[in-house]
Amino acid sequence: MLKFIKNFLLLSISTGIINIIEVITNAYITQKIGTTILGSYSLITNFFNFLVTISLFGIPLAITKIVSEKDEINDNTYIKKAISIGNKICALISVLVCVITIVFKDKICDIFLHNLEDDRIIILLALSLPFMAISSSICGYFNALRKVNKPVINEFLCHVIRSTALIILIHYYNQTYLAFGISLLISEIVSLLYTYLMYKKDIKTLSNANNKNTRTISVSKKILKIAAPISFTSFVRSGLSTLKHTLIPLRLQKYGFSYDYALSRYGLIHGIAWQFILMPSIFINCFSSLLLPEYSRYFATNNTTKIQNITERIFKLTLLASLYISFLIYISSDLLCFSIYKNTEVSYYVKVLTPLICVVYLDFIVDNILRGLDLQVKVMKINILDVVTCILLIYFGVPYIGTFGYILVIYVSEYLNGLLSINLLLKKIKLDFKYFEWLVLPSILLFISFFLTAKMFPNTQNYISLLLNLICFTCIFFSLYFVIQKFKAKKNKA
Repeated sequence: MLKFIKNFLLLSISTGIINIIEVITNAYITQKIGTTILGSYSLITNFFNFLVTISLFGIPLAITKIVSEKDEINDNTYIKKAISIGNKICALISVLVCVITIVFKDKICDIFLHNLEDDRIIILLALSLPFMAISSSICGYFNALRKVNKPVINEFLCHVIRSTALIILIHYYNQTYLAFGISLLISEIVSLLYTYLMYKKDIKTLSNANNKNTRTISVSKKILKIAAPISFTSFVRSGLSTLKHTLIPLRLQKYGFSYDYALSRYGLIHGIAWQFILMPSIFINCFSSLLLPEYSRYFATNNTTKIQNITERIFKLTLLASLYISFLIYISSDLLCFSIYKNTEVSYYVKVLTPLICVVYLDFIVDNILRGLDLQVKVMKINILDVVTCILLIYFGVPYIGTFGYILVIYVSEYLNGLLSINLLLKKIKLDFKYFEWLVLPSILLFISFFLTAKMFPNTQNYISLLLNLICFTCIFFSLYFVIQKFKAKKNKA
């Protein structure tokens, strides 16, 4: 438990710093190049994520699960062989994807990346794939052994180098797309060098081989047995997701916008407002990433009671935290968004998207728990259903209702995905969702705190008044919450 808390704090602090770097970088890019190119870059990023999904082939998750299980019985031979084979598979597949992408880059630009001014970015992204794939495979090993400091430092280095290189290249050379590609390639090369050196150092600390019967073929089969179903559904889901994001500006264009303006709307909502909404989720993401190996261990030992008790506490705390954060974002969005992005529209879209925070943050947690319980294929099926539904809504709805239609698609996507995943988990572990205690009561207390604070501090046009507002809101809410919890505890004792 102490190690879990230590890893959580380390992840939270480092990810917090990374997010600050990302916000500064995005703010600079937005002011320097505008929301249209940012929208184009978001499309490129989504296509790159599709290539990454193919290159990884589900191997990092397979490595995490196998190493977690074998670490429980101290089978070091199996661990060493698994990570070695996993790295080789990732290397082979990612190099193939890299070559195919470079050969067919013109076709890719025509189909997925409309009005792309510089297709050299495709070559640079493709060259990044082998470095990213092998690095991710090694990080799967570290995550399984709860040695999260290595992946944390790796991710920190990656973001710092990428953001620094990106800002320097845009500032001095003004080669926007080329800057994106070069900065990514440099960061992934450094990332692989670091993770490989840490892996070689760490693998020496494992005790001598203790299972002479471990065969390469049996380990390979085990890896592929876990990775194959994950990879297939991941390919479908990621491919459909790329299609979904590609369709958004095209269908907004059908509504009557020019393609550049449609791309600007997409960049504003997806590239800025949505990322602002996700920014506080660093703690949730850090926490959820640590749950996969923990739940894999509980599942391997069939510890059902432990799973139920921990999940109940996680649901209660996550919902409380996400509801609280959603109100904080709503209150502070006007001042913060304008100060950071110098754009008044960002705040409007942030407020519109705020009601999604609760289900999105909980879904982050639930997905990792389900993967730990060996339900990763069902998670992917839910994701595929979500993306297919969104594609249909984008294709048939957005041309008639425009930007509002895109917002509606985001709502349908997040709630459909979140609610189905939550329902799957609750059924699997036989746990009842306590609507009033986990959701209704905190919501009522937050609304009461919000209205009382608004009466006392109606003006939040400067940082001092905003800070006073947030402090007052927080004090009122948690005072009310703890009073009610005390009252319930006394009532239960009686």
